[in-house]
Formats: sequence, C-alpha cells, structure tokens
Amino acid sequence: MARSSEWEQLPMAQGDSKPAWPLPTVMPKFATWSVGGGRPFGCVPDACERWHAGIDLTGAPDGALILAPEDALVVGIDRGWSEGSKAAFLRTNSGLFLVLGGFKAGSHKEFGLGHGQTVRKGDKLGRVLGSYGMIHLETYEAETRSANSVWWEGEPPPDGLLNPTNYVERMVGDKVSLLRTQQRHEALKALGYYKGDVDAAWSATSTEALRAAQTALGIGVDGKWGPETEDAIQRALAEHQGGCTTDECGLSGVAAASAGNTDALAGIGRLGWWIVGGATVAGVALGVARVVQARE
Repeated sequence: MARSSEWEQLPMAQGDSKPAWPLPTVMPKFATWSVGGGRPFGCVPDACERWHAGIDLTGAPDGALILAPEDALVVGIDRGWSEGSKAAFLRTNSGLFLVLGGFKAGSHKEFGLGHGQTVRKGDKLGRVLGSYGMIHLETYEAETRSANSVWWEGEPPPDGLLNPTNYVERMVGDKVSLLRTQQRHEALKALGYYKGDVDAAWSATSTEALRAAQTALGIGVDGKWGPETEDAIQRALAEHQGGCTTDECGLSGVAAASAGNTDALAGIGRLGWWIVGGATVAGVALGVARVVQARE
C-alpha cells in the first residue's frame, strides 16, 4: 500500500534520547508498512479516506502491560479509540504529544492512573485489549494539543504531526527495516537494480529501479513500496547468497557490506512475514517486524 508522498518531509520526533519500549513483555515488533501510509479499513487502490499517521507496535496479547515511554503529563486516559479499545494521551517533559491507542477499557485503574497525573518513564499505564493486539503510536509537537488528528486523503499532514520512526528506533536501540528512502535505495542497490546515489531523494530513477525489482521478483509492478514489495525484497536480500532455503532459516553469517560486496547476508529468519532484527546488510538496517492487520 502506497505511502503519502509527504510523509518523509515530516520532521522526526525528538523527545527522550532513549524512550522506554512501551510493551515490556512483548518482543519488539512493528508493522513497517504502517508508517506514513497504509490505511486500516475499506481500502482499494486509489480509494481510501485517510492516511495512517503513526506506527503500529504489534504482537501484543490480551492484557499485555503498557508503560510510559518517558516522563509525561497524562492529558487523556481511557479515550475512545477503535473496536472497544481506548487511548492514552501524554504530553512529555521533552516536548512531545504521544498517542498510545489500543488499551483495554478501564485498565488504567489497576495502576491508580488518572487524568492530570504525572508519570515517569517506565510507569505502568494500562493493558492491551487482546482483539486489538498492538499499540498504535503517534507523535506530535506538544504545544497545547489534547488529542490526535486524522490525516485525511487529499489534505496536508495535520499541524504538528511528527514522524515516529527514529523515536521507535531509539526505543529498541536498532533501526526499523526499509522505511526511509536511503534504506530502500541501499536494498535496491544491493540487489543490483539501483545505480544512483543512495542518499538522493526518491526520484523517477528510484521508481524505475523498483519496477525492475518487482518485475524480476514476480510481484505486481506498480512502482510502489507496499507490503508485497517489502516482503519480496526482504526475501531477495535473504536469498542473495543462497543462505536461506526454507521458511524457517536461522540468523547466521550476517555481515555489514557495501553495495556490490558478496558477503552481504547468509540468512534471515523468516516465519510468515518476519524481519529478524539486529543485523545490518549492505548498509540496510533491519529491524524486527511482523505485519498484522491494522485496526485503528
């Protein structure tokens, strides 16, 4: 699913230098396609109502604990969200407005939490609603904001909306997979489809390289970096050296490599659509991700 062309122009969220991962009992997982694109419901190509404005922290079972990512003031708790789930709104001491959607209704009461209270990084906020199965995170400039905004199709991004990619990367001390233009260029270059400067902005040359990759990989050729493309390119990187021959390969022999170096990757674990984190391949940073159905 295509992302808004305006997404990468948004400034990155700053905030705490090392915010806490808000799901301490859940291995870090992200729906990487959810960042700045994909919409949760009723979408067919070129017929959606709104852009996805955050990133989904996925794989959370019913009752999973939710923590405050950093010191903050609670400006909203048990706010309406989706499918019976609730949201918490935090205004951090570092100047961010954080939206955490996916709480089980009333779960904040277990920890004596209420509107107007201050919390410290790592304090317990509530629990995940199992049918939602994740926390949807949005980041904004704080100012006097007290709720999130919908990013409607055909309109510019909401005032103050920030890109949470680097913020999430700091939570886990690693890079999130193939979200930025540079990372995508590096992946296409490692596979031999892109010949340009990896630091350049996405261009017609980039789209041509992506189309060539899609053609070679036997997937839909639309020049867009959607979930099918992400999956195929991750698999191609893993198979670049023939080190992954089954659907459950172990992480082994991983080495950083510049474009054209044949020691790029010996194996990336893959079960369904997993990206196993902690490895850097041909300059492409791989995070930990699992695609799930977004529901917010």
